[in-house]
Amino acid sequence: MELELRHLRTVCRLADTGSVSKAAATLGVSQPSLTAQLRRIENAIGGALFERGVHGVVATALGRHVLTRARAMLADMDELIGSSRRYTSGSGPLRLGSVRTVMFGDWLSRVEEALPAREISTQVDPSCAVLTDLLAADVLDIVLLGRCDEAHAPPCPQGVREQTMVFPEPFAVVLPADHRLAAADEVSLADLADDVWISPPAGKEDGDLAYLRDACEQAGFVPDFRYANLDTTEIEQLIGAGRGVSLCAPTVRDLPRTVVKPLTGRPLLWRRALRYRSDTVDQQTVDAVHQAFVTTYRETISTNAAPRPWWSARPEAHPAVIDPGLPMSS
Repeated sequence: MELELRHLRTVCRLADTGSVSKAAATLGVSQPSLTAQLRRIENAIGGALFERGVHGVVATALGRHVLTRARAMLADMDELIGSSRRYTSGSGPLRLGSVRTVMFGDWLSRVEEALPAREISTQVDPSCAVLTDLLAADVLDIVLLGRCDEAHAPPCPQGVREQTMVFPEPFAVVLPADHRLAAADEVSLADLADDVWISPPAGKEDGDLAYLRDACEQAGFVPDFRYANLDTTEIEQLIGAGRGVSLCAPTVRDLPRTVVKPLTGRPLLWRRALRYRSDTVDQQTVDAVHQAFVTTYRETISTNAAPRPWWSARPEAHPAVIDPGLPMSS
């Protein structure tokens, strides 16, 4: 077998994740398939590149040598591709990723209207960490994220940039309609110390769970998390059935048998952002995707949040919605 660039990316992805299963997920292949590919790569090179341990895979001496050379070669290739795009029309396929959001369909329609000459493919995943890994692996070009604070959010990998669109967006809380606080004007985290919390619908690497736990502990209690790894529909059903409470964005639509309430003091804030590969998309394309989202966001806020009395009564808590090219403070 002759080594190709994709094989070098596989080796780097294994080293970066430290896990065959995590690398397989970010590369979009099965774990057995990745294991078999690694064996073929090692046979071509002539020795083992990784050793398996209790904490995952660790590069051997040969593996560290290959990784050093592979990263340099991939960086040179990425720079070649990026610089060459200045001479092309940028009309190739655009690979979009997104977290789950009520705005996805309208946002995608506006992107397609703004970029009529582009073929657009999409991938939706609840995890910001997974989407960021797919960017780093060159599976996606641009991803739409709703992420927590800097201390808990998955960092941007080398070669990936972030562009903020909405910040700071305050989390609200969804309660069952018969909850003891359903008629309150606002709810503090401490008021929910005895409630069951439905875990955010993403993995622990996203940071949302740790972010919420830290905020609750600062409010004086340890949250009772249950019902992990649920999708949006399942979460809505559990809240409506009185089985727990959950964080939500102000863009959330009204759900049967539930109420949405603001959190006192805005203890938890979100950032809506794009992450993208500057070597595969130009700034004009990023800005078109950005503008499509903020237009959709304003419309969704007007439809879903504005009719709620507490939203209209708290203009100081509304996030900045940032058009492309404007500073975040605008």
